[in-house]
Amino acid sequence: MATHTQPPIWMRAIGDPRLSKVMHRLVTARPPAPVVHGAIRTFARLYNVNLEEAALGVAEFDTFQDFFTRKLKAGERTIESEPGFVPSPADGKLSAFGSLGEGRLVQAKGVEYSLDALVGDSNDADAYRHGSYAVIYLAPHNYHRVHCAWRGELTSWRYLPGALFPVNSVGLAHVPGLFARNERIIGHFDTEFGRAALIMVGATFVGHMSVAFSDVKSNAGLPASGRVRVGTPVPFARGDEFGVFEMGSTVVLLFERADLAPALPLGSPIRMGQAALKVVPEV
Repeated sequence: MATHTQPPIWMRAIGDPRLSKVMHRLVTARPPAPVVHGAIRTFARLYNVNLEEAALGVAEFDTFQDFFTRKLKAGERTIESEPGFVPSPADGKLSAFGSLGEGRLVQAKGVEYSLDALVGDSNDADAYRHGSYAVIYLAPHNYHRVHCAWRGELTSWRYLPGALFPVNSVGLAHVPGLFARNERIIGHFDTEFGRAALIMVGATFVGHMSVAFSDVKSNAGLPASGRVRVGTPVPFARGDEFGVFEMGSTVVLLFERADLAPALPLGSPIRMGQAALKVVPEV
């Protein structure tokens, strides 16, 4: 595991998981219904959240966290089905894409971090070492469920505890190796695009991450899981639910193949299921 330069003291305080546990208690509390529903409507108005997409109405949410982890009505997202395109696993912003030719990922201009540190094991990293990666950033107002970006089978996964630094521009600028420091849940797949991984990266106030294939929860005092091999590979279709974030965070996709490119300009907003990457035909 690579070592990192320490971030500023004030940033280390923000990234302390205990702060996120306090926030978790607040957003899962059950004050009187008018308080919860008023807070949800105020947040939705300030951040332009489309409440009509949610499977439940505001009056049906018992806590603020219920709203953050809301499901969508059936048909609210269209999943890209063309074989040469990779659908986005989440709503958010396509914030980064690059080659893994030297086993390095770009966090921000002039700041890199290692693939080995990100996945927690050099053996796990080997499959992707000459491939490519993409990063989807979820803002607090986004839909927070993460879906599979390919058709394939989950063969192993790993939970890595860590800090909970913010993953916004401030965190990226002040925390070297941010995505390799924060809590992560990593799923490794055999897919239609070859070997690939989906990584959920926790962030400040993301008190828990959960996944569809295990009862593991992040920021719950659990030790690192090590690599968990799935006895019977778990099949996933494009758009199947992989996991849930509490508040905003980041998804990193890793691929063994290098012939991918962004399907839209970096920095563009994107919706779950929309084409995020495309296969570049050989010339």
